[in-house]
Amino acid sequence: MTVTRRELLAAGATAGTGIVAGCTGVAEDSLSSTVGTVSRAALEETGYEEHTVEEVVVERTVSRFGIERSIEARNWYAEYDRAIALDRVGLTRVQAAVVAVLTTPQVSVLGKTFNPVGEYSTDDLVAMIQERYDRLEDVRLIDERSISMLGTETTLARYEASARLIETGTTLDVYVRVSDPISHGDDFVVCVAVSPQVNGFETESAAVRTMLESLEHE
Repeated sequence: MTVTRRELLAAGATAGTGIVAGCTGVAEDSLSSTVGTVSRAALEETGYEEHTVEEVVVERTVSRFGIERSIEARNWYAEYDRAIALDRVGLTRVQAAVVAVLTTPQVSVLGKTFNPVGEYSTDDLVAMIQERYDRLEDVRLIDERSISMLGTETTLARYEASARLIETGTTLDVYVRVSDPISHGDDFVVCVAVSPQVNGFETESAAVRTMLESLEHE
C-alpha cells in the first residue's frame, strides 16, 4: 500500500464527483468538518489512549452540470491505540490495536450532496492508519453487523487480512473493521479499526464496539 493518509483524504474529499477541465463558472468555497472523538469514559473502559487528533486540509475541484467549484476541505482525523502482547512473534507489548475516526465535510454542488468516502475500498480506508500498518493483503469479508453510531444505525463490516506492522516490520494476521459512512450534522463520519489476531482469536471486538458507540461529534 503506497497511499498516504493525506493523499487518501485529498482523493476522498471529492470522490465520485468527477473533474471537468475548461469549464466556466468556477466558484470557490471552504468547508470544515467538526472533529469526531471517542468519549473519555469509553477510553478508560477499554484501555485505549489517544494517539493523535489532527486537522488535514485538502483542496480539490468538483463539477456538476458543467459548473466547477474549487473547494478547500478541512477534515479531522482522530486515532486511538492500545498495547497488545504478541508473544508468538517475539513481541512483548506493542501499540498494535488501532481505532481511527475520520470526519469530512459534506460536499454539496448545485443541490447535490456527495459522499466523499462512499467509494473508498477497504484498502483505502486502512491507509488512514498507515503509520501503523501497510501492505494489506488477502482481505476476506467475515461478517457484517449493525452498530449504532451517533444515533444512527449503520453497518460494521469485519474482515480478515494480513498486514505489515510498520513498527517491527512483522506481517501479522489481523482483523479489520470498517463502518459504513454516516451523515451527522454537516459531516460524514467513518471509522476503521485494525487489531492483530492473538493466537487466532478475536480480542478487540467488544472494545471497538464500545468506542464506536461512544463517539462524540457536535
